[in-house]
Formats: sequence, C-alpha cells, structure tokens
Amino acid sequence: MKQFLFIFYILFCYSAVSQKLSETDSLLIRKYYNRILPKAINSKSDVLYFGIDNALILQFPDDVSKGLKYFLKTHNGTIFEIGNGYLTIPRNAGRAFISMYVITKDADTLYLGKKEFKVLQVPIPVVRIGDIIIKDQSVIDKAIFFNRDSLKVYFTDDIKNSVNWCKVEYFNIGYSYGGVYISVDNKGAIFSKASLDLITKMRFNQDAVIKVMTISCSQIYKYLPLVRFKIK
Repeated sequence: MKQFLFIFYILFCYSAVSQKLSETDSLLIRKYYNRILPKAINSKSDVLYFGIDNALILQFPDDVSKGLKYFLKTHNGTIFEIGNGYLTIPRNAGRAFISMYVITKDADTLYLGKKEFKVLQVPIPVVRIGDIIIKDQSVIDKAIFFNRDSLKVYFTDDIKNSVNWCKVEYFNIGYSYGGVYISVDNKGAIFSKASLDLITKMRFNQDAVIKVMTISCSQIYKYLPLVRFKIK
C-alpha cells in the first residue's frame, strides 16, 4: 500500500509534465526518483564545506542507471562536472540542496529528486606533532617533540586530504622564565637542534607557546595557528 501511494505521489507531482513525456521517460522517473544521489567523497561524514572544492560522485541503484547522462544543480554556490564526478563550491555555510536531472535522448532534462547536504565551515587550524593535536591549554609530554620530528597544520580528520593543504615554513617556540620570554625561531617544519635544546630546558608544568609564522597552502587560509600549552 505504501509503495502504491509513493508511486501515485510521484505521478501526481509530474502529472502536468507527464502528458508530454514518452512512456520511456515516465518509467524513468518512476524507477529512479530519489534513488540516484550524490555523495561527498572528500568528507568521511558526507558533508560539504563552505568555500572549498568538494568532490562528488553519484551512487547508482543498478547498471542501467550508470549509463545515463546527468545534470546537477544547487541553490548554494556552484557545481560542475569534472572527469567521472562533480565539484561543488558552496558560497554559504548552512545547507545545500543538490537536484538531480537525467538528460534524455531528445536532450530534455527530467527531474529525479534532490539531496540535502550540511554545509560546514572548515575548522580553524591548529598544530599537530605526529598524531598529537596541540590545542590551547593542552598538556603535552616533552618526549613527543623528540619522538615526532615535525610540526604540521591540522584542520579536521573529516576532510581526508586536509593534512596536505598547508606546509609549515617558519615557526617560533618559546616560554617565559623570570619575566623574560625565551624563544627560538625555527625554519621549516622539522624541529631544529636549537628548538629541541630549548624544549629540553623547559620544566614540568612550564607554560609554552608555539606560533606558526609562515605557511604555504594549496587552499587560501590567512589564519596562522598559535597555541599555548603546558609541558609535562
């Protein structure tokens, strides 16, 4: 009964158009309505991110649907075909509806439904040493700096390739002692001998600061991470 009502609803929504559709096109709508949907492949949680390229692929219910030609449209930003998939760039955080159309042999477009995506802002980046994320007020074991040799810019685990977006070119590490700020400038992402010597001198529960001064990015980010943490 539910299946009958669903098919009736689809036919009702397209009743004005269906009179002009061929039997083949009408069957196409009934068969694939809201069954061919896009998936965000850059995100592990299938969400989109504001202001960056978001790769999409289509998920097909059968082999026949894989051979059809499609057109995608969104109300939030732009979307275009690239290779075997699509790219969309939302202009606002919030949500984005991506509508699906199939292109018929007569070059007409048939509406096949839509999918709603959450659109999130890319998290403000912090720094990471190896697999250890350093945020403000973190407590970090001194040994981490010696066991993992470089500093990275970290955004989120949800965006699979974000670990490669930015490379640290220059940073400063320091601490206060007796009212004097003692620091070392470090060129490159790898901890220099001078930086490691400074870390060696830090005491238990010492307040420390890492400030990233320069980064090179494939994405455009003006934010340079600065974190205050304690040494244990």
